Amino acid sequence: MKILIWSYMFSIGGGGRLLSNLATALARQPDVHYVRVVLSAQTGFKDRVSTLEHPKIDIVYSEEDIRNTPNHPYIADCDVVYVFWPHGPAFVDFHKPTVITFHDATLFDYVPPFTPGSVVREHWEKAKDWLERSTHVVVSSEYVKSRLVAHFGPVCQSAFLIPHAISPSKYFENPSVDTTLTQLFPFPYFIYPANTSPHKNHYNLLLAYSRYSRRSQHPLLLIGYNTEMLRSVPPYWPELASIPTLVSLIKRVGLQIDKDVFPLGLVQDQLVAPLIKNAFALIMPSLAEGGGSYPVEEALSMGTPVLCSDIPVMREHLARRSAEVAWFNPESPDDMTRAMESLTNNYAHFKQSALQGMNDPTVSWDDIAKYYIAIFHSAHFHYRGFYL
Repeated sequence: MKILIWSYMFSIGGGGRLLSNLATALARQPDVHYVRVVLSAQTGFKDRVSTLEHPKIDIVYSEEDIRNTPNHPYIADCDVVYVFWPHGPAFVDFHKPTVITFHDATLFDYVPPFTPGSVVREHWEKAKDWLERSTHVVVSSEYVKSRLVAHFGPVCQSAFLIPHAISPSKYFENPSVDTTLTQLFPFPYFIYPANTSPHKNHYNLLLAYSRYSRRSQHPLLLIGYNTEMLRSVPPYWPELASIPTLVSLIKRVGLQIDKDVFPLGLVQDQLVAPLIKNAFALIMPSLAEGGGSYPVEEALSMGTPVLCSDIPVMREHLARRSAEVAWFNPESPDDMTRAMESLTNNYAHFKQSALQGMNDPTVSWDDIAKYYIAIFHSAHFHYRGFYL
């Protein structure tokens, strides 16, 4: 099978890690001839995947919309097109069997503050086109499928479920990296790996953390796209929606940068796992997720205790995990603070539970790739009028 993966853009952090794990797993499958990945140079994808280690992967940087040219050489010889991130661009027919992964319905469930209705409707109309005109649709949780049905109707009932919130790779301890980290950051710390989109809920997290009684003992590390902008000092407000709100909150509640809160920005992929593994606990306060949480899965795979938003998709994700999690209402800063205090007061219990759950059974990325290839084959036949 010859697979073209097209993605105009995606989340630089979690989205990039997800795509790199999936693309390399697809390339490892024996019946795959090649995986051609066409995306923008802004994604930095060539820095994530070594084509020397994965010779069946071809990474092409292109700023043009190749979909406008049906006989484009990148498209002509492929068997199926996989659109990894259909959120944003308008649907254009590739004139090939097309499979998409619709990651979440967050934009429609948690409309960012001050967003005009016309903007939301434009996104809704684009999403509707992708969902109705693609050959097959993949979702990463039953929750996402239920939200798509709620927003777009019964057509979404036929979406295929393939989980994505699995451990990206086995973490191997590197003492030199661990030693370096202990010199750079005050241990033991809480960590939250996420970009600064409003639904990631940094506002309530910072408010809750400001009320935490032992923050002098447990600072908060924030890693992820644009978190470094929280270091901005007025009157030099950053030109990015929602960041000035977070900066003003930090000042208002008396949190100190590099003492209470360490906003580190987007860190290198190879440092994410060590930072999570060495954390006192990982906190995941997001208001909405698609298939669950990569960082939560990584933390539990490395024996790091977790505090987590009590939202349906995370309950679905963690149903297969044995470790006890400190749940909280993400829309209540007081409840979030309560969870921090509870985990701290009962830390030995939560740590032991996380350690015991490290080896819970989980699917591998090769398993995920096999599911996708079965759907690609189905799309190939379905597009030509055959039904498996």
